[in-house]
Amino acid sequence: MERIGGQKDKLIGLVQEKYGYARQQAEEEVERRFREYSDKTGGAVASMTAKAQELGATAASKANEAATVVGEKIGSLANVVRQNAPHEGGAATAATAVAGGLESASSYLREKKFEHLAKDITDLVRTHPVQSLLIGVGIGYLLARRTR
Repeated sequence: MERIGGQKDKLIGLVQEKYGYARQQAEEEVERRFREYSDKTGGAVASMTAKAQELGATAASKANEAATVVGEKIGSLANVVRQNAPHEGGAATAATAVAGGLESASSYLREKKFEHLAKDITDLVRTHPVQSLLIGVGIGYLLARRTR
């Protein structure tokens, strides 16, 4: 393979030299081997592609189910915050705002499919790259501290 450097004509010449074939016979042999190789690898590639698509569909389905479950849990958390919030003062206002944000996130997760979530997150990161980076670093830091 190093001697032919990816050039088909050189391969044909090498086959002629090695096996004593005529030019036409060497060309036919090289073409036959290319077809044989293509048939073998084409089947493998098609099989791997089908398996990848199947796994992708399964992952998307699981992600959609998880988003719905997380949305329901966040909705429950919003209810708990509302029930346990003080009735007066700044803490009551903050608790109401947090509960409202949680309810909004809950309905978003229950309504949207995974594909929409990924696109929305991508758009958000593109719009606010520095803030996204800082949030990512913060989450990484918290996860690292938690695993110690």
